[in-house]
Amino acid sequence: MMMSLVAPVGAAEELADEVLAKIRAAAPDAPLEPPAKPRRLLIFCLCRGFYHPVIPLGSAALKIVGEKSGAYQALISDDPEIFTPERLAEFDAVCMFNTTGELFLPADFKDLSATEQEAARQRDAELKRSFREFVASGHGLVGIHAATDCFYEWPEYGVMIGAYFDGHPWNEPVTVKTDDPQHSINAVFKGEPFEIADEIYQFREPYCRDLLHVLLSLDTSRTNMNKPGVRRQDRDFAVSWIHRFGRGRVFYCSLGHRDEIFFDPRILRHYLAGIQYAMGDLSAGQPPAQPDPPGWIELFNGKDLTGWTCKPGSWKVEDGTLARVGGGDIWTERQFGDFVLELEFKVAPQANSGVFFRTADIRDPVQTGIELQVLDSFGKQEVGRHDCGAIYDCLAPSRNAVKPPGEWNHVVLICRGGCIRALMNGIQIIDMNLDDWTEPGKNPDGTPNKFKRAYRDMPRVGHIGLQDHGSPVWYRHIRIRPLNPL
Repeated sequence: MMMSLVAPVGAAEELADEVLAKIRAAAPDAPLEPPAKPRRLLIFCLCRGFYHPVIPLGSAALKIVGEKSGAYQALISDDPEIFTPERLAEFDAVCMFNTTGELFLPADFKDLSATEQEAARQRDAELKRSFREFVASGHGLVGIHAATDCFYEWPEYGVMIGAYFDGHPWNEPVTVKTDDPQHSINAVFKGEPFEIADEIYQFREPYCRDLLHVLLSLDTSRTNMNKPGVRRQDRDFAVSWIHRFGRGRVFYCSLGHRDEIFFDPRILRHYLAGIQYAMGDLSAGQPPAQPDPPGWIELFNGKDLTGWTCKPGSWKVEDGTLARVGGGDIWTERQFGDFVLELEFKVAPQANSGVFFRTADIRDPVQTGIELQVLDSFGKQEVGRHDCGAIYDCLAPSRNAVKPPGEWNHVVLICRGGCIRALMNGIQIIDMNLDDWTEPGKNPDGTPNKFKRAYRDMPRVGHIGLQDHGSPVWYRHIRIRPLNPL
């Protein structure tokens, strides 16, 4: 018997019986946990860039893993139109399998007329919105190997998957360590490092270990670090991770370049555990009521104002979002010092708001806390210290990353000691060291600010707040992960 696959950019390819038998022998016999309901996985394997010859074999292996274990049924496709809301509704998770390039634009895009290109761009945007909402609304995203080597013109995808590809210095035997030996997705490795031969990636922004729960990484003490192209000075080369995007669950593993990876029972079991996590069937070692990777705290539950304080009637919950009504700011009851904060916001035209953090006195937030500006600055060519994404009155964003009014913006704010970093829609816009602000009322570049104390002396612990500045604004998917001090 031969197995036919939907092969990217070309005719269907077939796998021989002995290859299929080898995959089936390596595939797990049972799921890690019984699925809560029948599950469906979309394995998407289109390439607009480099085509990985392993795609037919590897996508077949993922399908066989689901069938043999009983964890899921899979459909293999290379048709971008499967990303419409109606088609995605058929699936519990999407696996981006060795995808490369700008996937939703036609292969002959450059040869199209101006009118046809505009229509293609609009369709591209529609499919991206559908994909994003699929994940953010609570579904799963799985990435294998080159899943970080696509959609470079869509920075939100980098945030969803967790990183962008930045070269592969190794394609040889290396040693991989288990960063979290107790994690259920890592159970097959029994806490031990292991040697494997494959193409090993390094990653660039938005990769940040503080934003992800890294499961496996390169053991640099047992690997040749004198390879050409090694650029990361921090020697942090993650191999697999999980994280959350909105209410969705994401699993990524960079292994998957060589055929033999898909004959390895350890790796297929690791894939299965990650897929089950993304689908919501694997608790990842936590109680079902707390599905986030360890350490994350949901600040807004999407239902009521539990955990927040504000004047009665000034903020309300509508359709799972926190909406400003009028009458004052809203504050977390808890205080936080070093943390990763993630949220989404949208504004009305010409609206103004802000995200306060480390605010010691909520009666005087301007002088006792720090504000990340939220503003309708869309389309502005040169942005300043009062525009969207600025650390208000202190530091302008490096570029204008805000979307038009009415569209959701994704923000990640990282605070550790005096270091503050912010990303908006997948683009880093703030890289700041508070210790550079040494004088009251003055910024390091000599421009004035309104603060009565040197900004380096602002409190390092305080409340998170959302500003009422008289304009309609909405927030959702608000969560935080406290960090250990440096």
